Amino acid sequence: MSTTLFRSPLAPRLEAFGAMRRALGRQAYSDYKILRYLDGYLLEVLRPGQPLTHEMVEGWITRMAHLSVGTRVNRLAVLRQFCRYLSHFDPRTCLISRQSLPHRTRHAPYIFTPQQVRTIMARARRIGPPGSLRPMLLSTLIGVLAATGLRIGEALKLTLADVHLTRRVLLIRQTKFNKSRHVPIAASTARALSVFLDQRQAAGFPMVSTAPVFVNPDGRAYSEARICSLFLDILRTSGLRGSVGTRGPRLHDFRHTFAVQRLVTWYRQGATLAAKLPLLSTYLGHTTLTGTEVYLQATAELLEEAGQRFHRHCALPPRRREASHAHQHRVAHPEVL
Repeated sequence: MSTTLFRSPLAPRLEAFGAMRRALGRQAYSDYKILRYLDGYLLEVLRPGQPLTHEMVEGWITRMAHLSVGTRVNRLAVLRQFCRYLSHFDPRTCLISRQSLPHRTRHAPYIFTPQQVRTIMARARRIGPPGSLRPMLLSTLIGVLAATGLRIGEALKLTLADVHLTRRVLLIRQTKFNKSRHVPIAASTARALSVFLDQRQAAGFPMVSTAPVFVNPDGRAYSEARICSLFLDILRTSGLRGSVGTRGPRLHDFRHTFAVQRLVTWYRQGATLAAKLPLLSTYLGHTTLTGTEVYLQATAELLEEAGQRFHRHCALPPRRREASHAHQHRVAHPEVL
């Protein structure tokens, strides 16, 4: 990122701040857009040698009043970090407290049942155009997301070199936070991928190691936007989502579902959750446990398992309860002693 892309008096600081964020694993494109918006605003209100003041911050907040809460939170979060960074060079810089950020209401995740996943995959196999690779591709992609909890962007970036069916491992390269990781897959997932890759080859798509696994008709990787659009069509024909404009299940909810199902499995196995969460965090590609906790939503099945575990470990045996009740009865009525 060159200083010529920023024109305000703080252009060098914005460039250095952006480079630092990229080095820490932040998404360069989204940060760049926000910093460009900030630079344009500072070009209007800031003079050389003048500090970034509270009034300037309030002015930028006012300009964003028409934007969605999520957009405002993202932009102010970057501004807050930039002000902290800038204060090391100019102590006069206004600092923004976390409490001043707008409150974002997160979209409640949808937890798919195994039957719903099977229904969605079956619907995907019937999508058009007839005779194309797309039905098998969509069904396989949905199955991979449900079985691994991958982010949709991670799955679409997979190349043939990243899929190791013999070892049953996927290599996820340089994704969020610029991290790479190996993701083990089940034997059934490996078999499904093998069948799909055979059909992909029979359809005439390139088999070079750098070719995308989930390839569009032009031979390139499918875009997230296109896959999301097709997925919404499948959900609506399956009766799992309403008309355009209504909220409902999303592709990312397969990731939530995977995390919850893993937690339920551990509960049933009697595992210690605190010891298992770091494993799930690593598998999902998170840098902290806090990121993993977002996916652990309470479901009826999970609450039932938690209640059963509590009963097994904390409930008194029947005889002990009866004895305890009799003792309480005697204490309450001294005359029968």
